[in-house]
Amino acid sequence: PVLFGERDILKTIQLIPGIKPAGEGNSGFYVRGGAADQNLILLDEAPVYNASHLLGFFSTFNSDAIKDVSVYKGGMPAQYGGRLSSVLDIRMNDGNKKEYTAEGGIGLISSRLKVEGPLSKDKSSFMISGRRTYADAFLAFSGDSSIKNNTLYFYDLNAKANYQIDSKNILYMSGYFGRDELGLNETFGFGWGNATATLRWNHLFSNRLFSNTSLIYSNYDYKIENFLEENSFKVNSSIRDLNLKQDFQLSLNNSHNLRFGADLIYHRIRPGEVQPGEKSSINLIAVEDRKGSEIAAYISDEWEVNEKLNIVYGLRASSFMLLGPGNFSSFDRSGNVIETSYYPSGKLVKSYFNLEPRISAAYQLNEEVSLKGS
Repeated sequence: PVLFGERDILKTIQLIPGIKPAGEGNSGFYVRGGAADQNLILLDEAPVYNASHLLGFFSTFNSDAIKDVSVYKGGMPAQYGGRLSSVLDIRMNDGNKKEYTAEGGIGLISSRLKVEGPLSKDKSSFMISGRRTYADAFLAFSGDSSIKNNTLYFYDLNAKANYQIDSKNILYMSGYFGRDELGLNETFGFGWGNATATLRWNHLFSNRLFSNTSLIYSNYDYKIENFLEENSFKVNSSIRDLNLKQDFQLSLNNSHNLRFGADLIYHRIRPGEVQPGEKSSINLIAVEDRKGSEIAAYISDEWEVNEKLNIVYGLRASSFMLLGPGNFSSFDRSGNVIETSYYPSGKLVKSYFNLEPRISAAYQLNEEVSLKGS
């Protein structure tokens, strides 16, 4: 399904049973009654916190740049964590190692272009894909100045490159940058954007043992601006993550495929900061940044019992640690502050630990019907 001729992965998965759109024309989705923010959305292993353009009418994912998509509606494998409802794992195209190609399209509201080819034939390649709307270009033709000076556009850029060091080692580098800008005649405006980067090293120890090491960066920011001189201000908020992952796959035999690994995530959250203009009557307001680290380890086994029965079971242990600096308050049941304490930088404020057993099974009754449970 398309809107104004734009292909959209998130619109497509809304047709899957158990997945419901967040609203008419909206790219957000609910899975089995969960909220939209309970879905883990990954782009080349990097979390995307806001996967929408133009207030949800389009997703941030350019279909030209996508290689494959995996959706887990339940029974999520142990290597995934941090969300309750579902996992949407998206991987970008690696690029063409044989020849240079280019493709694109001109739509009603946006155009796109993708270029890919070998950096070194049969050894390394690249892919660059970009997309931008031009609704703001049509506004410029309006005779009404209140419409002519409005801002309405989004753009995104996907890039990926890989290099095969030898028969057992491959390096991958990928990144995404996208932004929305909306404004009303130089009086009011807001915008948001995502930026991700992934550096991945694949190593083959043997025909049975495979390693994947990833360094991942993710940033989401949101801003609101008022340009009226007497009350001008700018509000900024953001979420920034830095993640180090180590995954292993071990093929025990034809029936068992073992996966295990660990990851460490450092979170930095800026809830909000109000910056007044030079002649504004509004005061500076800044909510303290919050920092934390998340550590997880997992082990999972995919067991092919027979031709019809397949079982995936595992265990995931995760811990979250809230860190200083900052002032942290304790509250009573009525919401009143009991006490407030200051914690210096790096000081542990509070920690949480969780142990999650995972199991799912699928049984093929016949070629047309299968049973799945978790």
